Amino acid sequence: MELNDNWYTLYEALYGTNFNRLMTVGTPTDGYENYPLSTINDIRELIEEYYPKNEFYISLYDFNSKDPIISWDRLDNAKYEKYAKKDCILFRFKQNTDIIREEIVDLTTIEQFMFIRRSINLGNNKSMIKDMKNVSESIEKLFNIKPLAIFNGYSEGYLYIFTDELKLKNPTITFYYFYKFIENYADTVTLKYLNIDPFSQIVTMPGSENNYSRLYAKPFDITDSYPAIIKNSENNILESIDLGKDQDTHALESLLKTVDDEISKRKSEGNTNAWNYDLDKLFNERRE
Repeated sequence: MELNDNWYTLYEALYGTNFNRLMTVGTPTDGYENYPLSTINDIRELIEEYYPKNEFYISLYDFNSKDPIISWDRLDNAKYEKYAKKDCILFRFKQNTDIIREEIVDLTTIEQFMFIRRSINLGNNKSMIKDMKNVSESIEKLFNIKPLAIFNGYSEGYLYIFTDELKLKNPTITFYYFYKFIENYADTVTLKYLNIDPFSQIVTMPGSENNYSRLYAKPFDITDSYPAIIKNSENNILESIDLGKDQDTHALESLLKTVDDEISKRKSEGNTNAWNYDLDKLFNERRE
């Protein structure tokens, strides 16, 4: 089953036509292989060769460097943070799947698939979807921005906000405090950010079929019901979609710049433990 042209239109809108990205292709059984990406045609060629039996993941950011990031040390964040083109903010949600993993250990492949799909259909991801809705509503209320929602076909969801490229002196810490604020404001438990480096992470590529559930990673309407969201991922048919890139994000960008400046100020005063700064006051205006 091939991907229709709407998917490649989506990829070009998400990633551009020329970039420095990384794609990971493979399966949980056979393992994964990394490929450097420099053009939209590289994406098409890999999909045409390995789709649909493999899963596809892509680096969150484009990198402003001529070095292929496939050669970079994943344990060294310096290059990722320095060269990442910070033109989007990703909220990443993860549903706990411990029970599923325990229950399928001794099952055959087809039994595993049936158990996983039944678990998802019966609501295994309801907490995650609820959190995604709460965060999306909070972002719209606070900043008048509607994030793009994507379900990865198994146990993760993403909310994207597309911004102008952010020029931050302390991007990791700045994003940390923003995520922390949103987590508290929206009262969410499945938002993941504490142990995720925002610049070297990879995310499920839209259109990829999850090997466990046989559901596709697809954008969805955040107002849809849980059953409708799951049903949407049962096929790889994609209609045209608005990413929301034309929204006014200046209020959010201004807030992040204010947080970034305050972090720099604290550091210059000798307070180097930036993870413990109390910056709640910077968000008070948005809480009202």
